[in-house]
Amino acid sequence: MAKSKVKVDVKELTQFTQRLEQAANEGIKQQYGVWLEAIGMEFLGIVQDEIIRLGVVDTRRLLNSFSRGNSDCVFETSGNSLILTIGTNVEYASFVNDGHWAGAGRRAVTGYWDVKTRWVEGYHYFDVSIAIFEKIVAASMEKKMTNWLKGVVGGQRASR
Repeated sequence: MAKSKVKVDVKELTQFTQRLEQAANEGIKQQYGVWLEAIGMEFLGIVQDEIIRLGVVDTRRLLNSFSRGNSDCVFETSGNSLILTIGTNVEYASFVNDGHWAGAGRRAVTGYWDVKTRWVEGYHYFDVSIAIFEKIVAASMEKKMTNWLKGVVGGQRASR
């Protein structure tokens, strides 16, 4: 019986692994940090668009609280773990989004209070914005990873 040999060349796999390590060491986390901030800014724009589209704006405080640099805006990144936190410190924001009970009027009759309350439906501007954002981020992340991997496979770091 003849002996056969099988030779497996993993040189390209080894080179790919080395390129991945090099890319990680050359600041891929930094690139993703920049990308994370950019999509965060995009999310703020989406929230503002929804607030305007739904006609939520009254004094513009809520709308402006979704602008980076505004004292009511929450926009925090954690560089090492690539976490982005976005929100608002406006105390009534959750009531506008989720809805709330409101007093419709009070009448005092000797010794008796008649208090009528009603449910004010929320605009759900933040919830809608998150749904839109999730679709955008999924496509953007896929494109970012594809470009990055093309750069690694090709031996060059992806710049976008």
